[in-house]
Amino acid sequence: MAVTIPLSVPDDLLAEVRTAAEESNVSMQDVFRQSTRLGLPKFREQHAQTSGRVTNVDPLPDEVLERIYSAPERDEEGIERLVKAQPKGVRD
Repeated sequence: MAVTIPLSVPDDLLAEVRTAAEESNVSMQDVFRQSTRLGLPKFREQHAQTSGRVTNVDPLPDEVLERIYSAPERDEEGIERLVKAQPKGVRD
């Protein structure tokens, strides 16, 4: 069974499809069908929602994380300012 689907195609893409059809000696319909069949697995792979990630930014490599978190962060000056900024003589 086949279903006919109206498809809006930008002019530049249509020109590429037309050229591909002429070069390969197949119909434009076949170019669309075969391109979809060839490209669909890659599309699904790139757009799969299996990881639950909310960003497309890759996580930092383990080596970078190790380097960042291996040395303790020392900020005595900042801690001292924070302590001084706390209210004095106030009870919970």
